[in-house]
Order: sequence, then C-alpha cells, then structure tokens
Amino acid sequence: MKKVLFIDAYNMIHRCRFNWGVGMADGEYKIVYNFTRLIKATAEEYNADDVYFVVDGKPKKRIEKFAEYKSNRKKELVDPEEIAYWESFHRQKRIILNMVKEKYPITYVYHSDNEADDVIYHLCQTKLNPEDEGIIISSDSDYIQIINEYDNVKLYNPVARKWRNKTEYDYVSWKAMVGDRSDNIPGVPRIGKVTAEKILKNGELSDRLKDQNFRDNYQIGYDLIKLFDLSDIADEIEMTKAEFDLDSLTEDFKQMEFNSVLDETYYPVFKSVFERLALNESKSLL
Repeated sequence: MKKVLFIDAYNMIHRCRFNWGVGMADGEYKIVYNFTRLIKATAEEYNADDVYFVVDGKPKKRIEKFAEYKSNRKKELVDPEEIAYWESFHRQKRIILNMVKEKYPITYVYHSDNEADDVIYHLCQTKLNPEDEGIIISSDSDYIQIINEYDNVKLYNPVARKWRNKTEYDYVSWKAMVGDRSDNIPGVPRIGKVTAEKILKNGELSDRLKDQNFRDNYQIGYDLIKLFDLSDIADEIEMTKAEFDLDSLTEDFKQMEFNSVLDETYYPVFKSVFERLALNESKSLL
C-alpha cells in the first residue's frame, strides 16, 4: 500500500503569491521562499511515498470546443506597478518549476496541450492500485469528479483548509448547469446551485434536456468541465524525477538569502523530508 500525493502545481504556486494570507507577496524571491516552505510542509504533513507535481498545459481541446474558455483571464496591463508585479511572479514561477524539475525528488508532470486536472485524472487511473491512497491538493472543485469515481482518492482544499466531500449527484451535470465564472463557462441561464441540485436529485434532467436552449447551454458546460481521458496520448506526457540535489538547493537558498530555511533547526528537517522521498524512489527501483 502506498500513499501518493498529487499537487496541482500552478494552484500551489499562485497561493505562494500571498504571504501566508497576510497580503501580496513582495521581494525578489518572496514567492520562491513561500514555495520552499510550503512544499516541505506539504511533503512532511502527508508523509507520502510518491509526490507528483502536475503543471498546466494549454487547454487546447477545450478552446477548440469553446473559443471563449478562460478568455476572461486575459487582461491588458497598463499600470507599471502591476506589470512589474506579474513580471516578477512569472520569473519566480520559472525558478520554482526549474528547481522542482532538476533538484527535488518529486515527479514533475506536464503535457503541453492538457490542463493539470486532466493529467491528474490520468495519474489516478494509472499510478494507483486499489489498495493505495491518493491525495489531491488543490482548491479547484473540478477534482470532485475524481473522488466521486475513486473511493481511494481524497481531495484537500488548502484555501478552505478542509477535505471536500463526494456529491450525491453527478458533479459534471450540476456544474454544467451552474457554470463557472472563473473559467468563463456560461452555464444554463436562470439555473443556480440549488435549482441544479434539485433537478438532479429529482430526476428532472432528461425532461429539461428536451428544451433546445437548455440542452445547448448544458452541453457546452458539460464538454468543458468533464475531465478528458488521456490514455491515447499517455506516452506524450512528460514525467521526470530528479535526484535530490541538496548541495545545489543549498547554494540557491544562500544566493536568495533564505536564512530561515538554512537555520540550524529548520534545515535538517527540510533535508530529512526530501531524503525520505529520494529513498522511497530508490527502493521502488529495486
């Protein structure tokens, strides 16, 4: 039996923009610092045997289905301070991704044309045995689809700091009706969360789908929310796991002046957490 951790990479990195809930992160390496402490705390807390760090690719198939998918996230920046902030964020994000890919003993996973939730769904299908325990770390509620399907997978929302529950109804159908503003998924007009739940629990969906306007809007949402089966492109998914390069990480921490990480109390614990993960990898190869 193994405990396997699936981390929604960009979801975690965006949380590192904030200084532990106090406000926007600042400083040349503040986001990298927050990540360094958060990835250690996460690996330590869950004591997982394997950790997968799953990075978003472009949502190619969803954009082909609906050109406006996530188009609301595109914003032309004009304020110099805001431009500088996002330039700093993207620079630090690249540093984090390179560190994970090259120096941490956790598996970096990426597919250029698919989002992290689709890839994590594929990993749950292929990397877990029935007796294993999978834990997904993300505030994205779309992963409820996975815990509804797999009894041995749990979903932790790190923003609300609580575990999500299975739904008593088909989550995809529910969200197809409700929509998702953050992803620019319109949903069905005049159908809210409570009404959508009642429709599903009362078995009314098939009757509602007889209405073409309802059906067209519902189908757009359903096609965008439903996780994709990636089995046909499994060999195209990048999965790399570096050897634990503590010496290089230590030099990085010194250069970025992460003095609290290098503290004589904190540093040995940081080291032991990732040495254990590296040792698990060595054992799995025997």
